[in-house]
Amino acid sequence: MRFSEGSFRARSTCSSLLVAKSYHLTGWFRSSVPIYHSVALLVLIGSLLSASGCTTLSTHKQQAEPIAIEANPIDPAIQKRADLMYEVLAGEISGKLGDVEAASEHYLEAAKLTDDPSVAARTARIALFAKDYEKAYEAAARWVELEPDNNDAQQTLGLLLVRLERPKEAAEHFAKVIDAAGPDHYEASFAQLNLLLGREAVTDTELQVLDILRKRYPKVVDAQRTYAELAYRGQDYEKALAGVEDALAIDPKDQRSLVIKNRALLSLGRVDEALANMRSLLQEHPQDPALYHNYARMLVQAKRYGEALEAYQEVLRLQPDDPDIVYSKALLEIELKKYTDARKSLQALLDSPHHHDEASYYLGRVSEDQGRLEEAIDWYKQVEEGEYYFDAQTRIAEAMASTGRLEAARAYLQTLRNQIDDQDAVVRLLLVEGQLLADQQQDQAAYDFYDEALKKYPDNSDLLYARAMMAERIGHVDWLERDLKRLLAKEPDNATALNALGYTLADRTERYQEAYQYIQQALKIRPDDAAILDSMGWVEYKLGDLQAALKYLRQAYAQMKDTEIAYHLGEVLLALGQRDEAEKLVLGALAESPDDVRLQTLLEKLKQ
Repeated sequence: MRFSEGSFRARSTCSSLLVAKSYHLTGWFRSSVPIYHSVALLVLIGSLLSASGCTTLSTHKQQAEPIAIEANPIDPAIQKRADLMYEVLAGEISGKLGDVEAASEHYLEAAKLTDDPSVAARTARIALFAKDYEKAYEAAARWVELEPDNNDAQQTLGLLLVRLERPKEAAEHFAKVIDAAGPDHYEASFAQLNLLLGREAVTDTELQVLDILRKRYPKVVDAQRTYAELAYRGQDYEKALAGVEDALAIDPKDQRSLVIKNRALLSLGRVDEALANMRSLLQEHPQDPALYHNYARMLVQAKRYGEALEAYQEVLRLQPDDPDIVYSKALLEIELKKYTDARKSLQALLDSPHHHDEASYYLGRVSEDQGRLEEAIDWYKQVEEGEYYFDAQTRIAEAMASTGRLEAARAYLQTLRNQIDDQDAVVRLLLVEGQLLADQQQDQAAYDFYDEALKKYPDNSDLLYARAMMAERIGHVDWLERDLKRLLAKEPDNATALNALGYTLADRTERYQEAYQYIQQALKIRPDDAAILDSMGWVEYKLGDLQAALKYLRQAYAQMKDTEIAYHLGEVLLALGQRDEAEKLVLGALAESPDDVRLQTLLEKLKQ
C-alpha cells in the first residue's frame, strides 16, 4: 500500500485534532451525572495514542515525495488499545450528540477492553442515565470486579440490583458498604441508604432490601428505624409501625423512632394517641424546635389548624425569624382567615430570596379573598418565577374579568400564550379564557371558543371535556354526549368523563339504566369521590331505589358540603317523608348559598 507524505501528514494531523476534539467532548456528561474528572479520560486517550505510536509529523512546507509503507501484522496489544481508543471516543461523541444509548453501548465495549475501573464506572453511570439497567448492571459488575473495595462501586451495583428487582443480591452489596464503614458509622451508613432508596416512589423491592438488612443487623437501631422510615414514606403505615417498634425495643428513648411511631399512628387514624404521645415528648424536651415542628405538622395533618398555629409560634420562639417557619405560619393564618396576621408574616418574607415569589402570590390571594382585586393584581404581578408563577398570571386575568375588563383579560391571556411554547401550558390558558367567558354567562361564546381551540388541538381531552360542559349549558346534550364519548374512546378509564356523561343522562334524559352503567364504572375507578357518589345517589333516585339513593347521598354530603349534593339529598329525604331532616338540611345549605334557586324551590315544596 502506498501513500504520499502529504496525505500521511494530513491523516496524522486529523488524529491530533480528534484528540483535541475529545477534550472538548468529555464534558458532555458532567452536567448530568457526577463522575470521575474528564481529565482522567484524556490521560487514558493520550496514553493510548502514545502506546499506539501515534505522532504528529512536522508541518513545514516541503515537496511531497511518494513513500512506501509496508503492511506489517498489527501487534494484538496495539490493536486492543486502538479499539479501546475508538470505543471511548465514539462514546464521547455519541454522548455529545445526545445519543446516550449509543454512548452506553460504546462505553460498555470499552470497559471490556481495559482494566481501568474509571471506564467501567463511567459506563455504569452513562447507562444509568439512559435507564438501560441491564447495561449499567454489566458495567457496575465489572467495576466491582476491578475495585472490590470501592464503596461507590458496591453501592452502584446494589442500586442496579434494586432496579432489576433482585433484593437479596442488592442487600449483599449494601451490607459490604455498611461493614466496610464499621459499627461506629452505622448511623451514617443507614442514613445514606435512606437517601438513596425511595427517591421517586418506594417500591416493594426497596422495602425487601431493608427488611433483609434489618434482620442482618437485628441489634442496630438505625437499621430498624431506616426500614420504618422507608415504609412510612411508602405509605405502608402498618409496616412502619412494626419497624419502629423493633427500633424502640433496642432503644426506647430513640427520639427519631418515637416521632416516626407517632406519625404512623396519626396516619392510621389513631389521632388522639399520636398527638398525646407528642405532647409527652415535648414535656421532656421543651426546647427542641425540631420536635415542635414535627408536632405542628402533625396538627396540620389532623386539620387542627388553631393548635398548629400555636405550635408554629412556639417554634418561632425557639428559632426566631426562620423564613420556612414564618411561611408555614402565614399559610395557617390564611387558612384561619387571620388576614392581618397573615399579611404581616408574608410581608416579612418579601426580602427572602427563597420566599419572595410565594409571599407575593399569597399576598395576592389574601387581597383577593378580601375583595381588593386591584391590589391583588399588583401582588400577582410581582411573582416572577417558581411554582406559583403560572397560577398568578391566570389569577390576574380572572381579577381583570371580575372587575368588568373581560376583553383586557382575554388580551392578557393571549399575550401569555404567544410567549410560551409548551402545549400543555397553552391549553391551560385556553381553558382559563373559555372559563372567563362562561363565568360572564357568555355560554355560546365559550362553546365557540373551545370549538376553535379544538381545531388547533384536536382530540385534546381537557378541551373536549370543556366543550362538552358548555354544550350542556346551551342545551345540547347530544353534543355533550358526542364529545364525552370521543374522549372515552381514547381514555376509557377517565372517571371524570364517565361521571359527567352518566350524571347528565340521569339528570337531563330518561336513559337511567345507561346512565347507571357509566356512573357505576366511574365509581369503580374512584370509589370515594364525593361527586361520583352524588351521581350514583341521583341515578338511584331516578331509578326508584330511595334507600340506595339515601346511602350514597349521605356518604357524598359527609365528604363535601356542596349545594348540589344538599339539593339531591333533600329531594330524597322529601320522597321518603323525612321532611324535618330535609328542611333542616336545606336551611343549612341556604345559609351558605342563599341565592341557590334549586334549594329555594325545594324549601318552598317542603313548606307546602
